Amino acid sequence: MENVRISGLEELQAHLQELVNDRTLPFNEKLFDDVELQLTEDNIPPLLPSFLPPLTTILKSTTQDPTPCLTLTIKLLSPLPLARTLTIADPPSLITALQSPLPGANQLALAILHKGAASPSDAAILSTLPDVIEELVEAWLSTENVSVAEKAAKVLGDLLEVDCDVVAPPPQPLAQVTDSTTQELVRRRRAPGHARLWNLVFGTRPILSLVPEYCSPSDERTIRQVTLSQGRLLRLLPRLATLNLAPLIAKSAPDLFAGESLLYWASLKMIDYNDVLVHLNLVDFFETLVSVMRVAETRSPIVDEELGALIRTAAKDDTVLRDALRGLPDRTIEEEAEPLREYITKLLQG
Repeated sequence: MENVRISGLEELQAHLQELVNDRTLPFNEKLFDDVELQLTEDNIPPLLPSFLPPLTTILKSTTQDPTPCLTLTIKLLSPLPLARTLTIADPPSLITALQSPLPGANQLALAILHKGAASPSDAAILSTLPDVIEELVEAWLSTENVSVAEKAAKVLGDLLEVDCDVVAPPPQPLAQVTDSTTQELVRRRRAPGHARLWNLVFGTRPILSLVPEYCSPSDERTIRQVTLSQGRLLRLLPRLATLNLAPLIAKSAPDLFAGESLLYWASLKMIDYNDVLVHLNLVDFFETLVSVMRVAETRSPIVDEELGALIRTAAKDDTVLRDALRGLPDRTIEEEAEPLREYITKLLQG
């Protein structure tokens, strides 16, 4: 550390030790920021042995806003590849952090797991840690913290995207897709993944069973908790459908989903239609689904046929949904309106 010229480094190290000894001590945010701004890929490595242990301890125990500590920790870990990071934060530690009631610990674990989205080979490494992936899915569906839930959804979506082995040429240049949300959902990398995480998430019962466990009413969970989990599932499914629809419509575990596939169960059987707000969430889901699938790189006649069958079944007795879909082109940008109208008409009429 003597060769690392960073102003305030010794003061921060002393401050970290004080925070370890006293959880109620306020963070010196300016000191954290001043040191973080000086960190580079070259001067970070010598700091890891001295700074990561107290930072990790603080994140696992603090009851105050962990942002200064969290951002510094993530910055220190940023130059490290996943394999190297896993030697510092091993799987049991990641599981403990994901299970922690403290959002700071959750966010740190998620930041580490997000490194798996750097390449298909990194995603494949995480596929060898099924217990960690199970905790990731459970944290996504169960956490009460909105920021943790959003980060977990992004990590899970990014991991499955880079791991996806389905690659198709885009039906149109991405630049022509002007809606930013649609761009994010349909953007694909060109190198195929290994599909090991897909097989793990959608082919492993302990993981897949978490979906009906958290998204179905039960005596153990409140209606609000179930509704939150349902909303998270409905927000992620359109993105996954643009990547690879097949696992979502496969009846690989019909006993978990009332005899249906995951997508059909979530679309047709999961929610309480008597709950107006929940029903509106479902309408939003279908609007997003048809919007992104129209421009998805993986779109094909078979995909359109499967999606059309789902849409027609869902809209048959749901006038709110049917009217919303028919009116969707009027609420989109002008150049997209007519192609979207034609696509929705095709889906509804078969």
